Amino acid sequence: MIGGWMMKNTIIDFVKWRGDLNFQKQPYQQVDYLILSNLAYIQFEQFIESTSLFPLTIAQAYELYQKKNLKVDNESYELFQEMAQYQRYQNIQIMSYINEIDKELVKQFAGVTFFLENQTLFIAYRGTDSSLIGWHEDFLMLCENVVPSQISAVQYLQKISQIPYSIPFLQSLKNQNLGTIKERIIKHFQYKKHGYPILLAGHSKGGNLAMYAGCFVEEKIQERILKIYNYDGPGFQDEIIQSSQYKKMLPRIMSYIPHYSFFGIVLLHEEAYQVVHSENQGMLQHNTFSWSVTAQGFIKDELSYESVQFAIKVILFLEKMNFEERKVFVDTMFSLFDSLNLNTFDDLSHITYKQILSAIKELTLLDSQMRKMLIEVLHMLWLESKKTKKKKEKNSK
Repeated sequence: MIGGWMMKNTIIDFVKWRGDLNFQKQPYQQVDYLILSNLAYIQFEQFIESTSLFPLTIAQAYELYQKKNLKVDNESYELFQEMAQYQRYQNIQIMSYINEIDKELVKQFAGVTFFLENQTLFIAYRGTDSSLIGWHEDFLMLCENVVPSQISAVQYLQKISQIPYSIPFLQSLKNQNLGTIKERIIKHFQYKKHGYPILLAGHSKGGNLAMYAGCFVEEKIQERILKIYNYDGPGFQDEIIQSSQYKKMLPRIMSYIPHYSFFGIVLLHEEAYQVVHSENQGMLQHNTFSWSVTAQGFIKDELSYESVQFAIKVILFLEKMNFEERKVFVDTMFSLFDSLNLNTFDDLSHITYKQILSAIKELTLLDSQMRKMLIEVLHMLWLESKKTKKKKEKNSK
C-alpha cells in the first residue's frame, strides 16, 4: 500500500474517490486531465448525430449514448459512464468534436474540447487507435518533421481559440471556481478581452499533437495556453526540438510516462517528465487504465532498463539512415501489413509469426541491416498484439 491506497487503483477508481468533490473543494490536477484525455477516444459521432447539438454536458452526452443502446466494451466508455454520474465531471461541457481519417494522406486525427467549470477550454487530442493508418502515421514521425495530423492539430486549436467569451458578468461573479471576488472580476475582464485560457493534452500520439499545436499556433493564442500535458506521447525530430517555438513553450510542457515506455521516449524530448507505476507488463503499460493513482495523484516509479535499451537501439538504427531511407523502412513495413490483409493492430494477433517471416523473405530489395531491424520491430509488435488479445480474452470471462 502507498499513501493508504492499493497500488492497483486506476483512473476509474479516481473518478469514484473524487467524484463527489467539486473543483472548489479539490482543484483540477494531472489525473483529472488524463481522465478527460481518455474521453477523446469516445466516438461521439456514433450517438450524437450533428455537431450542431454541441455544447452538451458529459451527463447529457452519456444519456444520448444510452438511448442508442450501443454498449461498447471499452475502458474509455466505462470511464465515460462513471464521469456522467459524478458531480465533479457531469457538468463539464463538450464544446466541439472532430474525427478525420484519410488513408491517402496517412492521417488519423481526432480532437474534442471540454469547457471546464472554471471557465477554461481543455482540448484533448486522440491518440493512435487500433487502426494501422494511425500506426503508420506514428511511424512516419520517425522520418518526417511534420505529419498531417500535426497540421490539423494546429488548425483545430486556432478554431477553438475563436470561441467568444459569452459569460455574463454576474454569472462570472457567482462562479466560485474563479477564486475570490476580486479575482473573479479581474478574470472576467481578462477573458472578455483576450479569450478563455486554454489547456492542451493527449495520450500517445495525442500528446505529441498537443505539444506540436501549442508550439506552432500563432503567438496571441500561445499566450492563453496555461499548460500542455503529454501522456506517453512521442517526441520530435531534432529540427523541432531546436526551434525557438519549442524552446518558448518548453516550461509549460509536462510529460508522464509509465515504467516501461516505448512511445513516450522515442524521438527527442527536453520537457520535464514523471514516471508512473503501471500494473501491466511491457508495452501494455502504454494503456493509461493500468496506471496506478492515489487520491492525490500518480504513483511514481522509475524508467525501466529494458525500455531505455530498446529506445537506444532504435535511435542508433535511425542515426545510420537518412530521412529517405527511414521512409523506405516505414513504407515497407506497412506495405507488408497490406500484403497480409492487416487493417488493425489486433489483426496481428490472428496470424502466425511464420507468416510474417515468409512475407519479409519476399522483400528482396532490403539490405541485411534493415531486414534485421524490420524483423525485430515486427516481432515486438506481434508479441504485444498477442498479449493484448490474451488480456482481452481474460477480461471477457
